[in-house]
Amino acid sequence: MNERFATFGRCLGVLLALCGAVAANSAKPVPVAQFEPDTDAPGLGLLQGSTWVGDEATWKVWIKQLDDAERLNFIERTTGLAIDPFAGRPDQPPAYHTFLVVLENRGSAVLSFNPQSCWLKTNRSKVLLPRGLADLSFSYRITGRVLPAAYERVQDALLERAVLVAPGERVSGLLIYDRVERKTKRWNLGLRLTLPNGERVAFNAPYRRTDLKKR
Repeated sequence: MNERFATFGRCLGVLLALCGAVAANSAKPVPVAQFEPDTDAPGLGLLQGSTWVGDEATWKVWIKQLDDAERLNFIERTTGLAIDPFAGRPDQPPAYHTFLVVLENRGSAVLSFNPQSCWLKTNRSKVLLPRGLADLSFSYRITGRVLPAAYERVQDALLERAVLVAPGERVSGLLIYDRVERKTKRWNLGLRLTLPNGERVAFNAPYRRTDLKKR
C-alpha cells in the first residue's frame, strides 16, 4: 500500500511539474513576424540604414519603423509622458507597427499632408489606416475602462490630422497601425502629399517579412 502511494505521489509530482512548465511557456510572448525594408520592391526611394527617404525638389520625407522601446522614447521626448499608452502587456506580443515620419517643405508654397490618406496595404489585400487617440479611447471603453486623462497628451506625438506645411518647415510624428497577420509576406506604407498646384504625389515605403528569401 505504501509503495502504491509512493508511486502515485511520484506520478502526481511529474504531472504537476509538466503543468507548471506548460503554464510557464504559455505565459511567454508569442513570437510575431518581423519586417524589414523590402529592397526588392519596384520604384524604390533611397534607403539610408533602415530609413526610407523620398528626396524631391520641393519636399523631402523620412520614414523609419520603430520598435516599442523607440516609440516610448519618442513619446517621452515629444510629450513628457513617461508611459506608452499603446504598449501591450509584457506577456503579449506587440500589437502595432509604428513609424516615425518627418516631412520637410523645400519649396516656396504650402504643402498639404493628410495622415489619414497614409494607408498600409498588405499582399493579402488588407488595408490599414493609422490609429489615433479616438481609437485608443475606444479600446478602453469596450473593456469597461476610461482612458486616463494624462494619456491624451500622446496626441502631440501622433500624426493624426491634416496639416499645412509652410515653406522651410518640418513636421514630424508617429503613424501607428494594427499589426498585420502572421501570414503576411509584404506590405507597403504609402504617403500622399498635395502640392500647391493641387497635384497629388505619392511616396511608398515597402517592407517584407525578415524570414523570406530575397529574390
